[in-house]
Amino acid sequence: MARLIDEIQLAWNSIQTAQGTSGWNTVAVLPNHPGRFRAGRNFPDQCEALLAGFRKSEISRNEKLPEGLGFHVTRVNSEQDGLVWLALTRSPNGNLELFSAMVSDVLQAILATGTGDHSRELRAFLGRIRAWQEFMRKGAVPLSAENEVGLVGELTMLEKMLEVGLAAEAAIGAWSGPLDGIRDFELGFGAIEVKTTIASAGMVAKIGSLEQLDDTNCKPIFLGAVKYALTESGQTLPEKISAIRTRLESDPITLSEFEDRVLAAGYMTAHASQYHRRFSLRELAMLEVGEHFPRLTHGNVKPGVISARYEINIEPMLSQDIGLTTALKKLEMI
Repeated sequence: MARLIDEIQLAWNSIQTAQGTSGWNTVAVLPNHPGRFRAGRNFPDQCEALLAGFRKSEISRNEKLPEGLGFHVTRVNSEQDGLVWLALTRSPNGNLELFSAMVSDVLQAILATGTGDHSRELRAFLGRIRAWQEFMRKGAVPLSAENEVGLVGELTMLEKMLEVGLAAEAAIGAWSGPLDGIRDFELGFGAIEVKTTIASAGMVAKIGSLEQLDDTNCKPIFLGAVKYALTESGQTLPEKISAIRTRLESDPITLSEFEDRVLAAGYMTAHASQYHRRFSLRELAMLEVGEHFPRLTHGNVKPGVISARYEINIEPMLSQDIGLTTALKKLEMI
């Protein structure tokens, strides 16, 4: 990663322009993709950029291009060599070090596709940029203690899905929580919402909206209750992520999508040393959200109530665990 960052920064530093000129000045990067990926600057603004060329047929004019704090993506008015060019450009107030890491990571995601397939590379390009968009929206800082626990719980659910036979591509594709989804996993016509605790006694689930447990248009919904203890023998968050990476390494495209989700969730490898706590799984229960489940929805609150956050004591319901395999069968995923 560091070598690629250095290569990109050297390319940007090598780009000069005569006074008064305008337009793009670029240098090719990624030798195995001749000319299609270029470090550049757009004069007179001189902000650093990564330009990527894709076949015209791969990019819809209706495609909403990502834009985040410190960067933006635009179409370049050029169709050189029959390609449509997209420019990922640092905003004038954007942090150069963070932007350099972002560009390097985006290029790594493209390299991970390993095929030269324009469609897959475009998917990797935009997918990783959107992950950075979400990461920067969340502050581009290490996760809070509460969000660290939440991510450990979602990763645990992901691991267990893989263990009971759900295809990796389907499991990663369903993980919508990091992408600001209403629920953590959207599976078929239903969903799983994960709630995690490290409390030694009891279990209270914080519900973020009236929509989260509303099965009017999303059914069935399951609440995955995950209990952890902090122990010296447990796994840290970086170790859990590393273990899943190892499991997915034979499928580089799915691995790249996993990296997108992890980044969007707020985890950056550069922050790994910040996460010291070790988590040991005590319990995982799958509770089906049905007619008698305690919840607030648009259908059962008084007229005029348009939003709500609330807490549920789910400890008494843990004995109703139906198991993950049964839940996934009801969701018609396995």
